[in-house]
Order: sequence, then C-alpha cells, then structure tokens
Amino acid sequence: MSAEQQNKRRIFIECTHTYLAGGSGGIRRVARSLSNVHTEASTEEVQLLPLVWAGRRFLSPLKPLNESPHPLMALARFAGLITRSISVAAHWPLLAPLREPVKSALHKLCQWLRGEWRTSQEKTDANQSSEQSPEQGQGGSNLFYRVFGLLMWPLGFLSVKPVHFRRGDIIVLVDSTWNAPAMLETLFDASEHEGIQVGAMLHDLFPLTLPHMCQASTVAGYTGWFQQVIKGVDFFITNSAATTQALEAYLQESGPESARRLPAGNFRLGAEVPQSTGLSEANSLQSLPGFVVLAVGTIEPRKNYQVILEALDLLWDKHNVTLVIVGRPGWANEEVMARLHEHPHNGLRLQHFDNASDATLTECYQRADALVCASWAEGFGLPVVEGMRHGAPVLASDIEAFREVGGDACRYFAPDQPEMLASELERLIRPWQAGTPVRQDKCNLAVNWHESAVQFRQEVLRLADAASSSTAKVSVAARSQQ
Repeated sequence: MSAEQQNKRRIFIECTHTYLAGGSGGIRRVARSLSNVHTEASTEEVQLLPLVWAGRRFLSPLKPLNESPHPLMALARFAGLITRSISVAAHWPLLAPLREPVKSALHKLCQWLRGEWRTSQEKTDANQSSEQSPEQGQGGSNLFYRVFGLLMWPLGFLSVKPVHFRRGDIIVLVDSTWNAPAMLETLFDASEHEGIQVGAMLHDLFPLTLPHMCQASTVAGYTGWFQQVIKGVDFFITNSAATTQALEAYLQESGPESARRLPAGNFRLGAEVPQSTGLSEANSLQSLPGFVVLAVGTIEPRKNYQVILEALDLLWDKHNVTLVIVGRPGWANEEVMARLHEHPHNGLRLQHFDNASDATLTECYQRADALVCASWAEGFGLPVVEGMRHGAPVLASDIEAFREVGGDACRYFAPDQPEMLASELERLIRPWQAGTPVRQDKCNLAVNWHESAVQFRQEVLRLADAASSSTAKVSVAARSQQ
C-alpha cells in the first residue's frame, strides 16, 4: 500500500445485514444505496468503503449490493433444516442411546464456532454475575457470522477483501446491528486499542419513545442494542433533524451522563429507488383506469393504513379512483389485512403488492397520480422524497419529520382525519378529471444518493472531529486534576 493510501482517511459503511439478507425495506435501502455510491462519493483525502462482519474479522464487498439474498443464505437455511431434522430424529426410540452424545457434540461445536473459550473460573464468575452480557442468548447469530466468515475465506476472494483497521478509521453502523453484539464488542475494543472511531446511525427511536407502536420483541431487542451502543460509540448520525432532536431529548431525560456529551448530527437521505435486476410484478399498472393513489410502507399500526382506507371509501362512490398499496404485512395488521381481503374493490380498484421488487416500486411511482403517506410517526420518510423525485404529488400526515422532508412541496393532513385526506385528494382529482395534469416536475428537495453520500461523508467527518476534540478536552481536564 502506498504512503498516499495509508494517509487517506477511511469511512466504513457497515452493511452486513443488507449484504447477506438483501431486501428493499427502509434501512436496507439506505445501507445499500450509500454502499453502492461509495466510490463516487470518495475524495482524494477521504475514502468511503462498505463493511461486513464475518464472525472474527471484517470484509469489504467489491461488488455492488443488490436486493437479492447472498447465496450463502441458502446454505444457512439448509443447515437450519439439517439441525431441526437431527433434533427430531434424536427422539426416535431406536436412536435414544445416541441422543445425549449428539446433543453434546452439537453444543460443543456451537461453542467452538462462537469462540466461547472461557476457563472454568471465568464461567463460574459469569454465572455469579447479575448482569447478562449482550452476547448471551444471541450466540446463534454470531455462529452464523462465523460460519459465513469461514466459507468466505476460500470462496469470496473475488467478491470481498479483508479489512485491517488503522488509526483514524471511522466505522458507521448504518445497517441493522441489533443481532450482532459480538461485532459491536469487536469494534468497541478496536476503538479503545487501535484508535478507530465508531458512530451509530439512528433511523428512528420509536422502540424507546413510542413503544406502544412497536412489537414487544422489537422494543426489547432495540433497547438492549441501544444500551450497548451508547457505552461504546463516539457519535450519532441520523436521517433528519427531527430524529436528532428526539435523540437529544431522550438522552437528556433517560441517558447516562457520558452519552449526553456525544456529538450528534444528521444528513438527508437520497430519493432514487435503487436499480433492480428483477422484473416488475406489476405489468398491468400502466393500464389501471382512473386516478391512481399510491401508498408505500409496511402494514403495521404506525403506518396508519386505516385512515387511507377510510378516505378512499369516501371517494370510491364519487370518483374513478384506484388505490395501490406496496407493503409487506408487518405486526398487528389483522384488521387492516382483513379489510383489504374482504373489500369489494379488492383486486380491481384496490391493488396490494406485498412483496414488491424495486422494479415494481419504480413502476408504481411512475404510474401514481398521487402518493399518500399517513404515518403517525417517522424518522425520515423515504416514500415522500421518492414520490417527489418521480413527480407524484405527495399528501403527507402533518408530522415533524414530513414537514422537514417535504417542506412546501407536499400537501398535509391530520393523521386522524380521513375526511381531510379525502378533501385534499379531491383537490387533485377534480383538475385531473378536467384534463389538467397533476403530476409535477422533480422537486429539488429530492436529492440523489450521490448527493446524500457526500452529505453523509461531510457530516461523519465533522462529528468524528468533534468527538476527538471532546475526548481530548476530557483527557486534559482529567490530567489537570491529578
């Protein structure tokens, strides 16, 4: 490596979950999009690189991430099937004598892969401790990462390269990392001993601030993750000023004193839907009759699909309107899903794509005459900027994040008033019926992912420098008191 490369500062975009699992949900879209423009957003002084965890070490993908799962995920599913089969077979009477030896061997193998090399005394101390370590109960996830790393060693030299941290490196936890406590501990140890800095990206804080709108398992997992993260990160970066303000308010009220001093900032997310290699499942969209209203997002309570359906029920008898929903079923969705399935317009003027590819989503944006985002709360709201970038008029619930993201380019309605939403839609439907185009030009608030990554790079550097300055001041103050 040349001296110039050695001196170049590096920002790593952690994207493990997205690299392995694929998918096109909000967090995965952010991780994938930032990772895929890392080269263009780099400069002569600062290099951006994607980063994935491989159980004992880190790797950097050499190829763009896409929405398809990594091929090794199929192997993981096969291994899970084999394990379950062995567990079932072990209960057969003829195999009873082998039951305990097999279970013991599997247990020891799992311990070895997880790196549980503790001595008897260490185990005794751990059992007597009242505090459970973050990795306990989640060893299965790190087992998978270790197996992934072992398999990538001989197979992945064409698609990944090993990463060796050096002083001054910055790692930003952009992806979902709640099930990777061993990775976090490795990074925090490197921060202490190798001079790297670690930042966490927060997409929202709803499991902490609005737990009633989240699944109980999500609240528990996120809370444990957050408690681990605030003890080890150097700064926070978020997707909006609204999320940053929510973080600062939460830390002031509930966070430890050390976390309240951590620098925090934000950058704007991109509006481009990633290019998809798959085919659209919505070939009939362009031929849909009438005024097309689009809603995008997981079907769960926070997305507030009830008010959208109630508003459309007020319009269907008066206007030729079609509602297209793009979103996977989430949690506590039984009432909405039943309403969709039993609706008289289902399959006709009510279309639901529950596993849409990016290609399908793009086609939906291109066909939509209006986009409705009715959420009770959001950290950013990717559909808002994606809709604006595709020229669809956006009607958004009047919440802080949407006001920040959409500015004067959106129309707003109270999220608990379907009549207000129906009225705002009619203000678009009437001119459309008269032959006046309602779609609009691309909005300058809808930046592309390259511009977003540049903002990300600049803000990360600012926050990392602020963290270094804060640490230096604390060290000087400590020495002066000695």
